[in-house]
Amino acid sequence: MVADPPLVSVVVPTRNEAGNIEPLWNRLQAALGITEFELCLVDDSDDDTPERIRALQQRDPRVRCLARQGAERAGGLSTAVVAGLRMARGQFVCVMDADLQHRPEAIPALLAEAEGGADLVVASRYVPGGSAAGLSGGVRRAVSRGASLVARVLFPEARLTADPLSGFFLCRRVLLDGIEFRPVGFKILLELLVCVPGLRVVDVPAAQDRRETGVSKASARQGLLYLGHLKSLVLDVPGSARLWKFGLVGLSGLAVFLPLLWALTGPGHVHPLVAFVPAFALSAAWNSALNWRWTFADLRRRGEGAPRHYLDFAIVAGLLMFGVYAGLVAAGAHVVVAGLGGAVVGMLANGLVNRTSVQRRRSAWAQVAVDHGVQESLVRLATAVGADRAFVLPPGGDAFAALPAGVVAHAVTERRPLLITEAASYRAQPRSNIEAMSRLVVPVVDAQADAVVAVVVCERLAPRGFDAAALETATRAVSDLVPPLAAAATTGTRTEPGSTHSAASSPAR
Repeated sequence: MVADPPLVSVVVPTRNEAGNIEPLWNRLQAALGITEFELCLVDDSDDDTPERIRALQQRDPRVRCLARQGAERAGGLSTAVVAGLRMARGQFVCVMDADLQHRPEAIPALLAEAEGGADLVVASRYVPGGSAAGLSGGVRRAVSRGASLVARVLFPEARLTADPLSGFFLCRRVLLDGIEFRPVGFKILLELLVCVPGLRVVDVPAAQDRRETGVSKASARQGLLYLGHLKSLVLDVPGSARLWKFGLVGLSGLAVFLPLLWALTGPGHVHPLVAFVPAFALSAAWNSALNWRWTFADLRRRGEGAPRHYLDFAIVAGLLMFGVYAGLVAAGAHVVVAGLGGAVVGMLANGLVNRTSVQRRRSAWAQVAVDHGVQESLVRLATAVGADRAFVLPPGGDAFAALPAGVVAHAVTERRPLLITEAASYRAQPRSNIEAMSRLVVPVVDAQADAVVAVVVCERLAPRGFDAAALETATRAVSDLVPPLAAAATTGTRTEPGSTHSAASSPAR
């Protein structure tokens, strides 16, 4: 039987931090006292760090380590943090650095806010009482503030905290399970904020100390990776940065409207007022198609319609544009100048009226992730089958990378639960205590609607995997989840692969 999960999992990526491992562990023990916790280290080191970690593990089973080699290290710090999040078994997960610039003594304050109801608690350097003095030099501090400002300007979700690029935060693990993160560089917090909208975020003041030993990993390359991360969040997360996408689409519409207006009134010799109609119609069609494809991509992927408010006001904006345009033409302005004036007024009015339409809202599946009834049912399920964790995927969530391709689709199509156990290697193991990953994949069927409304996944990393009895127990237990998951499935959500939001919870065995 696997050990009872702790209250907190502290995830720490390490690379050549031999001098910091022992002090980090000592300070964590002193700071957390009697709180049940585990330390999840993901090590990419080439120095003596692995030996220091092994020495700690021999003394205390609460220290767990994933030692990565070769290609496993691809992605560096960002993939190390993601791997550590997957290791975590606690109800809460705290991410921090190994260099002791993040004070372990701050964790109890973060934990208190999370236990008080916050989904995500950020150790912020930029609130009263916080400090970024540990960043070496004024230039680096200015770069840090500038990078944070860019994130907050681009993404409304980043404005929920004063320090969206902090590497020190604590959250409910339920918010992470079942979601695939793709951070570039080391800004996992920003990835979490943008990919899981609607979080209750609290800032706790924290001071960033100076590094005592080892070498800082900050570099110009990390800055380039950050820019790549911003690009990925804008382009690869449907619905993100919606206001900016809305504005860019509007500007692209000008590139359709103005040249066509000039061509019709100039070489085409069409009356300026008549020329406005086809020029506006084509540009409006362009804007609508591009907004639907890009700006409101998350709604399109979930099978929801475009905001009716947006569609209705497109006609009103056109009438307003025409009025300004006609007035400028009558005043003697060149048609292109008149068209630009009308378009600017129309765009401003359109943006003002649609400011609520472009706000990103939490999907029904994201609501499931923090539903207490779902969490409690998953806790009971995980306890009953002896799982490390249990989480929920939408019936279209086959893109969850931890599962083999087609597994969720098969469970949904056949309406049959599956038991999957992965061996540690292609070779037979001489030892009997080698851990292997075992999963139960159980469809949740709403008998009244005669439909699969979700798929529950239970995971266990242990020398002994699940058995047929556990699969039968899980199949019976998922009936508790039918009401809330059926409600989520009927709230206008049809999730495509790759856009999953999940509900999950850790067991309290």
